[in-house]
Amino acid sequence: MTSLGGFAQQQARRFGDTPLFFSGDEVVSYRGYDERTDRLAGGLARLGLRQGDRMAVLLPNGLPILEAYMGAAKVGAASVPLNPMFTPREIEYVVNNSRAKVMMASPRDAERVQAIRDRLPSLAHVVVAGEAVAGTLPYSQVASAAPLEVTAPVDGDDVAMIAYTSGTTGHPKGAMLTHAGLLDNAAAVVEAVGFRGADRSLCILPLFHVFAIAFDYLQMMTVGASSVIVERFDAGVALRLIERHRATVLVGVPTMFIYILRHPDRQRHDLSSLRIGDTGGGPVPTALKTEYERDIGMVLLESYGLTEASPVVTIERPGLTRREGACGLTLPGMEMKVVDAKGQEVPPGELGEMLVRGPNVMKGYFEMPEATTRTIVDGWLHTGDLMRKNADGHVSMVDRLKHMIICGGYNIYPKEIENVLHDHPAVLECAVVGVPDEDKGEIPKACIVLREATQATEAEIKQFCRESLAAYKVPRVVQFLASLPKTATGKIRKGEL
Repeated sequence: MTSLGGFAQQQARRFGDTPLFFSGDEVVSYRGYDERTDRLAGGLARLGLRQGDRMAVLLPNGLPILEAYMGAAKVGAASVPLNPMFTPREIEYVVNNSRAKVMMASPRDAERVQAIRDRLPSLAHVVVAGEAVAGTLPYSQVASAAPLEVTAPVDGDDVAMIAYTSGTTGHPKGAMLTHAGLLDNAAAVVEAVGFRGADRSLCILPLFHVFAIAFDYLQMMTVGASSVIVERFDAGVALRLIERHRATVLVGVPTMFIYILRHPDRQRHDLSSLRIGDTGGGPVPTALKTEYERDIGMVLLESYGLTEASPVVTIERPGLTRREGACGLTLPGMEMKVVDAKGQEVPPGELGEMLVRGPNVMKGYFEMPEATTRTIVDGWLHTGDLMRKNADGHVSMVDRLKHMIICGGYNIYPKEIENVLHDHPAVLECAVVGVPDEDKGEIPKACIVLREATQATEAEIKQFCRESLAAYKVPRVVQFLASLPKTATGKIRKGEL
């Protein structure tokens, strides 16, 4: 199948009444999901949403957000996921940049949108999932319309989703992800990892992010598996739901896995059903993988991806020998190479920028041709990530190009320091950033959260780093914090540090 709508119909025929989503006390089957999204698509079409239009989605985790994505896809429109943590200014930018025609929102967010409605000229309708908000339409009314009789003739190369990047280098850019790209990426991960119909994932990631959309939605749906939708991450809630639903798959950022493992109630819950975990989006301590395998019996795989690649590029394979610091092998059907500043491929083990080519690569940035041309060259997506590829094809991420610290002429990659810090027994979380220095230009600063009931000093941390790092890489400043600032997906906000 080349379209998401066709995919939903196909899986409904294959798996019928098999549970697809668990959300609170509600269970939705494959057939039920297809029927519900047919009705929602019919309602959206009656609001004037047409093929090629955009629909903004500003919803928390739950059934409505998953139905919104598929309902829009069946009309032939592109979903535009928005982070519920966005400020009104950020919402205004994304809605206006994408020229969204319809918005799906929670009551809280609908009220915020209504307050700036006069600054959103393209937005014709706001549909609210929950309590009524003046000037909006109830989701229940739109979602109970007569089913869309004819699904839009969507091609695999049509845009299914416009996912806006974090905007760390300026205004956010809308990565145009295609129907075929999303489905191909899901199928490739399923093949690489070995997900199966009996699997059940616990969705602790936010579903406005393509990480969760890939693993907890499309990949599970590809094999006839199911997902338990959690509204927001809480380690204690996650422990209870893993036990209750006998979850077999757990996907999240490293911080989430750390909090689950360190939760005081962890030993009281039966987690033996877990068999595969996947993590990425930050430094993954080797000790964390070891602890999950030893204490819980789950293989914790490390993966690498980015929004522009729909999103997964590499992932470790269950059963293969683990490589220290590696984030796996390239997915089936995808090409990857590591190049120097001149675009020449570097020898195995050498540092360079990762380039990716395949059906998963975005179509481009929405109405940003210059940015697209800079990012995709001859079909190759320039990721901006510094990598090493070994002779056997295993890839290790060193850092983001933009995170590199230049200290007195030396290039320092924060992830290398963070990996060392994670080996310190008192360190729970850490992040290394560059801070200005009159003599060196920049110096590395380590921001550290300590484990409960542990202590460490700045001098101790520096000495620990000296044992594993060249002198110029040792943090010049160490700051102990109660917590690290994070995005809604759990990634550390290094800009704030």
